[in-house]
Amino acid sequence: MARCIRTAGLEVHHKRRDGGNELDNAEVLCARCHEATSTYGEPGKSPPPFSEETKRAAQRRAGGRCGCTRTGGCH
Repeated sequence: MARCIRTAGLEVHHKRRDGGNELDNAEVLCARCHEATSTYGEPGKSPPPFSEETKRAAQRRAGGRCGCTRTGGCH
């Protein structure tokens, strides 16, 4: 599966709205890949923000690039 190669404008997003604020629910995405997620722009309760520690850990795990492996136009 191809991985997005973007390294700029990365943010930590929730994989699942109801998945909590732990590292296992954190995903580093560029803006384009975030917009391609199924819940982007959908109404509903937003989860609370991640802690700075979780954001740093997610970015380290992603190796400084977008973690998206989805297919279908966001790459």
